[in-house]
Amino acid sequence: MNQTKRIANNIYEAAAVARMKRVGFQILGNGEESIGEHSFMTAVISYFLAKELHLDTGKVLTMSIFHDFHETRTGDAHKLSLKYITRNQEKANADIFGKVDEELVVLLREYEEKKTIEARVVFEANIIALLVRLKPLAEGGDTHAQKWMMNKSRIRIPEAVRLAAVLLSTDSQEWWADVQKELEEEFKR
Repeated sequence: MNQTKRIANNIYEAAAVARMKRVGFQILGNGEESIGEHSFMTAVISYFLAKELHLDTGKVLTMSIFHDFHETRTGDAHKLSLKYITRNQEKANADIFGKVDEELVVLLREYEEKKTIEARVVFEANIIALLVRLKPLAEGGDTHAQKWMMNKSRIRIPEAVRLAAVLLSTDSQEWWADVQKELEEEFKR
């Protein structure tokens, strides 16, 4: 198989992982999120943390985008499942990308090891992305989502801790409050 064909297959696999649903929300019993949606939010958060920490944004964004790609082959496993099963993300990443981009395989191994600041930033952005998804559910009164907010205790990098605290103390609809006021005024006319 030539390189372009391998890349084409990786792109179709990316489309598959983007459609896959994260299983945690099935256990939560409310809401849903695709792995693609989660990876996008993780990348956005990682970008801002990397900028604040003066890290290589290209490296952090690449790690963010691909951090859960292996789940097309290993499945998304909730913490409960991980008490009973093991997944081999490294083998999955090597099988997916080994003949296309060995540097990416190395970068994903770095992420899984969580030893570098870039890997830690992506890991903690991954947790913050969960909190961002849970926040509107908690605001709507979902007590289970409120309980799952305890994931914030897994965040250690001071800048990430600060960002998570601000996100959790900010109304999730505040970002467009000015536009809402303008619309309310317009509707009164």
